[in-house]
Amino acid sequence: MQGRANHVEHMAAIAKVHDIAPYAEALRVHVRRIIESAAFKGSRRSQEFLQYITDRALDGHFDDLKERTLGVELFGRAPSYDTGEDAIVRVTACDVRKRLAQFHSEIGFASEFRVDLPPGSYIPDLRKATVDPLPVSLVEIPSPADVSAGLTVVPKGDAGKRLVLPRIFRHVSRHVSRLAAAALLGIGLCAGLWIGNQHYSVLALSSPKRVMPWSALIQPNRQTHIIFCDPEIVTIQKILNFTVSLSDYANRHYWPDPGLLTPEMRRIMQAVSFRGTNVAAVDAETALKIAELPVAGASHQIDTHTARGVRLVDFKTEDSFILFGSPRSNPWVELFRDQLDFIFEFNDIKRSEFVRNKRPLSGEQSMYVPTAEGWGTGQAYAIVAFIGNPNQSGEVMVLAGSNAEATEAAGKLATNLDLLSQTLKSHGIDPSGSSRHFEMLLRVSTMAGSPNTFDVIACHALPTKTT
Repeated sequence: MQGRANHVEHMAAIAKVHDIAPYAEALRVHVRRIIESAAFKGSRRSQEFLQYITDRALDGHFDDLKERTLGVELFGRAPSYDTGEDAIVRVTACDVRKRLAQFHSEIGFASEFRVDLPPGSYIPDLRKATVDPLPVSLVEIPSPADVSAGLTVVPKGDAGKRLVLPRIFRHVSRHVSRLAAAALLGIGLCAGLWIGNQHYSVLALSSPKRVMPWSALIQPNRQTHIIFCDPEIVTIQKILNFTVSLSDYANRHYWPDPGLLTPEMRRIMQAVSFRGTNVAAVDAETALKIAELPVAGASHQIDTHTARGVRLVDFKTEDSFILFGSPRSNPWVELFRDQLDFIFEFNDIKRSEFVRNKRPLSGEQSMYVPTAEGWGTGQAYAIVAFIGNPNQSGEVMVLAGSNAEATEAAGKLATNLDLLSQTLKSHGIDPSGSSRHFEMLLRVSTMAGSPNTFDVIACHALPTKTT
C-alpha cells in the first residue's frame, strides 16, 4: 500500500508524474536545488528520502514507493520488519513534508516546478508551477474594508521587510477577496496540505498598535504557536460514545479499549482512519486574521500545529500559545483549566458541552447551557481567555466555543482590535496598559449554522500568574 492514500489518489498521483515526464531532467535539477537548500540542511536522511522517491517516480517505478520497500531500501530494515512498530518511513516522510513547506515558503515560490509529498502517500506530487514566479517587486494581497492593516509579500532576502505566508496565498490576485483567500486556506488545510509545524513571519505595514493581549502574545523576539482543534477527535468521541481525557490524548490513546466496545463499534474503528490532520475552516480563517494583526513593530513569527502534532513538552517553553476549541475538540485546553473562571464541561447524559462559572459575580449564572448544536439555530457560548502558561513566562490565549459557530465568534471578537479594546475598557481593563489576564464569556445567537449575533455577557479580570 502506498501510505494510506486510497486507490483513486494513488492513480491521480501517478498520472501527474506521467504529465511532468517531458520535464524530467529539469525536475531532477530542481530537486537537487531543494536538497541543497537551507530547508534540508542538516538532515541527510530527509535529503536521501526525497531524492529516492523522486528518482523512482520519474523512472516509473511506483511499486518501489511503499512503506516496507522504502524501509528496506533506504533504511536497511529487514524485509519482514514490523512497519507498525517501526515508523522510520512515516517519520521521515513527515519531516520531508515539513521541510518542503519551508522551502516553498522561503524561495520555492520563484521556481518553475513544485514538489510536494501528499499526506498518506510516498509518491511525490511533481508539477510545473501554475503561476509565474514572483517578481522582485512587491506583490500585494488586499485587505477588506474592515481591516485597516495592509500586507505585503516580499522575497525573504529583501533586507528589513519580510512576510512569508503559506504558498497558497502568495499568488492571490489583487481582485480576490480575503474571504476567498480564507476559503482557499480552509480547503488546503482540510485536504491535509498544511499539516503541523508550519512557520511564517508577518510584517504589518500600518503603524503597530499596542492592544492587549496581542501586544503580549505577539512579540518580535518570541515565537507564537497556534494550536488548531482536532475535528476528528470530536467525531471519534461521538461515534463511540466516550470522552478522551487529556492524559490519553497526550499519550496518543485516541480510542477506547477495544475490549470495552461492541462488535459494531469495533467494525467502525476498523472501517475508518482518523489521523488528526484536518483543520476546521473557521480555525483557518481566524489564523489568517491573526496573521494580519498590526500589533508588532517588527516581523513576528507564528507557527501552526494540529492538536495531534504537539506534545506536552512543547508547552514547557517561554513561547506564546493560541489554542482553538473547547476541551472536547482540543484536549490541550485542559492544561489551563485551573487558570479559567469559565470552563467547558461535558454532560454525559445529554451528550453535550456546557459552560460552568467557577466564580459567579453579581448578575451572573453558575452555569450556561447552549441550546444550539452544530449547524443549528439557538444560543451557543464561547470564551476568549488571556492567561499565563504555568511555570513559564509565555502567555496563552484560548478561543473556544460550544460549537464551531461559537468558536468563530470568539475569533471575530479577538481579532477585531477596536471592538476588543472597547469591550475591555467597558469592563475596567486598559487595553493599552500592562498585561492583565482576563476571560470573556460570549453568548452567540446562531441561525442555520452561522453566528448571527454575539454579545459579551461577562468579563473577569484574572489573577496575575506567578512563575
